[in-house]
Amino acid sequence: MDDSSIIGTQRKIAMLRVAITVTAALFSCATALADPPTFSLSDRPSLDGRCIGDKGVGDLDRSEQACLEQVGDLARRVGPALQLKFHNGLARVYLNEDAKCQTPKAEGCVKYRLTGYFPKHDLLLIEVGYREGGSWLLVHLDSGKTSEIVAPPHYSPAKLWLVSVASGVGPSGPPDGIDIVPATSDLSPKEWHYRSPDDDQWLYEFAGWEGDDHVKLVATSTETPTKRVTASVERRNGDWHFAGPN
Repeated sequence: MDDSSIIGTQRKIAMLRVAITVTAALFSCATALADPPTFSLSDRPSLDGRCIGDKGVGDLDRSEQACLEQVGDLARRVGPALQLKFHNGLARVYLNEDAKCQTPKAEGCVKYRLTGYFPKHDLLLIEVGYREGGSWLLVHLDSGKTSEIVAPPHYSPAKLWLVSVASGVGPSGPPDGIDIVPATSDLSPKEWHYRSPDDDQWLYEFAGWEGDDHVKLVATSTETPTKRVTASVERRNGDWHFAGPN
């Protein structure tokens, strides 16, 4: 192994704690969503939306059974199908592609788990697992309106907004980015979504809210993992604005 390979290996090892990444094994169709791991995507896992009776502590070890028991007739698990019933009388089914998950390449493999409930705003959180990687859905029970996010979200202090942040090294894990969505299904205010470019040299992690219009972030350099600086997303004049590392 040459010097450049050694340096590259050492850099990857040093970044494991802050990478906020999920390896492909976490969402492999052999084990994904059946026995969730007991660690989180982030050093600051979200406690918001965790269902009553859920004893997990991380972003990935949330209990579907606890959520099904809490929401009652609004959601049911029937074999591979997660069935939702909305207040407007409509329904939706999220169907696990179990057969595709058994193939060698597992193309088209996808599994859905109900992993959170926000009773104040009648929101469900659904974890979507693929062969490599995954994402989450916030679903409004009043209308079925859905927002795709990168991680279990954190409420703002007054519970007006929900923010999700995820960054990682490599192709597996959730998409790298930041999502801020209003807690209500009202079309105003608008959602805000940011996806990190492929050549981005920073990993972002949620560090907290400062009021309801300012999200604090910690940014870690992929070139120098010991370098950690601040970043933020701030709402001004009705729009969210990303302020990169400084």
